[in-house]
Amino acid sequence: MTFQAMANETKSLRRRFLPVMMILLPVAFLATFTVVTAQQPDFASIDKALLDDITSKYSTWSSSTCASEEAANAATTEFTFDWPGTNQESAWHSSKTGFEEALFQTKITHTDPNDSELSWTIRIGTGGHMYSHFTPNLHGETIPNQSQNNAPWMDEVQQSVSVNTRINTASEQCFIHQAGAYQQDSTHTNTDPFFSPSLAKHCEGNSCTFASWGTQAHVPTRYTSPIIYISKYTNCGNGVIEYTQMIHNFAPDDNTDTQYNYFNIGWGGVRSSK
Repeated sequence: MTFQAMANETKSLRRRFLPVMMILLPVAFLATFTVVTAQQPDFASIDKALLDDITSKYSTWSSSTCASEEAANAATTEFTFDWPGTNQESAWHSSKTGFEEALFQTKITHTDPNDSELSWTIRIGTGGHMYSHFTPNLHGETIPNQSQNNAPWMDEVQQSVSVNTRINTASEQCFIHQAGAYQQDSTHTNTDPFFSPSLAKHCEGNSCTFASWGTQAHVPTRYTSPIIYISKYTNCGNGVIEYTQMIHNFAPDDNTDTQYNYFNIGWGGVRSSK
């Protein structure tokens, strides 16, 4: 029997027998009924287990370059998943600021105890990409201000890009952004940008790790996306951020349309100095 058939049969039984039960059961017994709700899954623990496994359980894994300073750097690291509002000092292009709240996933901050110029705050989008790098006492915002048309935090951000050169052509492009899709599909993306969806996130100590489902950058398209991006940001102290990137292709090996063979690792841009 299918699950739906079982559900329908259960409803039928309840309709047939529940009135009889209500008549026969004594009032005192009825008063002892309590409402039992299903326990919600512990998604935070699930995310942690999945991300810890994929970022460390492989043969060539090595520990962080600043593992010895983890405790000290954890003391200067703060993070939040709550939308903090737009940082006005980032001075994003006025046509793009309204999209940031939908993009935002996490804010990570290092407050340096010895030199305020080494303090920083980064913001991570739903794609796990860094879309803001702000140093309040040094350069201010370093990510471009997003004046590019049809690409709010889609192109000029710190991200990974996967390309299938076998089928990528000028007339039909096939490359997958970590950040999301360009606003080229008037039916679906012109009003609200499509940012790559988050699959998992976890912050602890001096680092945060994210997994996201990459998005075909040029839409509409006949191609799908078999790419998961994993990004880890570690506060190494003294103004240093260790940025770890991984790419997982979950498609079958026997289909050339899903065999990605060219990668931009650390794609991004910086704002012109003042």
